[in-house]
Amino acid sequence: MEAVSLTGITPVQMLLEIGLDKMKKDYVNFFIGQELATLTSLDCFISTSVDLQEQVHCVQKLCHMLEIMVSCTVLLQFKHESLFPWTQICIKYYRENPLDEKHVFQLPVSSALVKKFYQDHPEVWKVDISSGHGPKEVKTTWQVSTNPPVEHMISNNTGLLSDSTVNAGIEEKMYFITVVKCSQVHFR
Repeated sequence: MEAVSLTGITPVQMLLEIGLDKMKKDYVNFFIGQELATLTSLDCFISTSVDLQEQVHCVQKLCHMLEIMVSCTVLLQFKHESLFPWTQICIKYYRENPLDEKHVFQLPVSSALVKKFYQDHPEVWKVDISSGHGPKEVKTTWQVSTNPPVEHMISNNTGLLSDSTVNAGIEEKMYFITVVKCSQVHFR
């Protein structure tokens, strides 16, 4: 058996290769074990024919996909029926694009999946909408909250929605509606 030099960068590179191999196996076992993907669909993420830096990026992509699925499972309590198509969307994106943890995935959600979250009178509901691109981008935020947008707001029922109008007087709770627009248009 040939002796391996344990000086220089060789031991570190060997440890990196072992660690990458272990992490790839763990991620693949999760996605296949949960029946969210097949080995064939994950093959581009577990290839050893690319350099170590690219293998690290592939493991980071797998990690990001796992974080998305675990968040949807643990925090939102979504089931396999929802997670499977979302996993496929993430796999498709990361097959064609570099790692981008700030990428916003457009994952389809039916109202039945989130019904439990809006049935119990939320404290804050917020929607952000962006339109246009670059200097013509306009960002609008709508927020409905049980708390006033500023502490010193005087209640004159302007911009308010009462629970009595929504739930026929079951519980009297006031909701404050706030709209904010931000535009990057430069005036000359």
